[in-house]
Amino acid sequence: MRKISNKEQKTQYVKYPGHEEMYIVVGSGDAPFQNAVVGVTYPFPDYVITRTEENKTTIFEYVLEGEGDIFVDGRHLHVTAGQMYLLRASEAHSYRSSPRNPWKKQWINYTAEYVSPYLDALRITTGIYDCPEAKKYFDAAAHAAASDATRNEICREITDAVHSLIFRIHALRDGVEEMTDAHRIRRALDAALYKKITLDELSGSLHISKSNVIRLFKKSYGMTPYEYLLREKLEAAKLLLSNTRLSVAQIAERLSISDAHYFSTLFYARTGMRPLEYRKNPK
Repeated sequence: MRKISNKEQKTQYVKYPGHEEMYIVVGSGDAPFQNAVVGVTYPFPDYVITRTEENKTTIFEYVLEGEGDIFVDGRHLHVTAGQMYLLRASEAHSYRSSPRNPWKKQWINYTAEYVSPYLDALRITTGIYDCPEAKKYFDAAAHAAASDATRNEICREITDAVHSLIFRIHALRDGVEEMTDAHRIRRALDAALYKKITLDELSGSLHISKSNVIRLFKKSYGMTPYEYLLREKLEAAKLLLSNTRLSVAQIAERLSISDAHYFSTLFYARTGMRPLEYRKNPK
């Protein structure tokens, strides 16, 4: 195991070679949590985690690749790529990677006294949630933890990511959210944040005509699907500029915007700042 601490001990980076890497963030100042651990697990056939009822940490995990199994309260849950799951504090549980198709996953372990009563109030239970758009919140927490921002800024970004995940789970709780065509379109757009997708592809995947895709989405969200996806990509770009050292070209590539010059021009048109200007003075 190798440990590296960044400036002022704001976070502690821990790497288990070939298996996991994580950032440990201790709450301070206005942070509502005692600590948060943000990390990624790489494919590892023998991966198993077991916790007792004494565990005080709420677990949020998103499976990027592969699959695995969760055992909690006498239930066996199977989770696959594109799904996230929540494991509540004070519940004994174990989970493991599939030996044949081991998972790669992102996760946030969040220890805070207010979370359990908050989840009780929202009637959110341990379980699996089909929520591909959740990835952007795990990304945001990871980028914050790895950044050179102040401790309070890092804590705030991680807290915002956790609260966003809880809000999404609440909307999806027990599968009771009414999945209208507009919701389906938005979910497909959220899943395409780091991909290229055309209106033809979007329409074909949802079996809705192109004209109806535009009409239904605009009626519900007040903008076209293109405008929504562009807005979300630019918000992701802001996070990457603020919290990573990726070049403008690398950020454009990550967002599936093939031309860095076009990305820079687009960013300026929408924000009034060039990407590198924003990096120096994020707003």
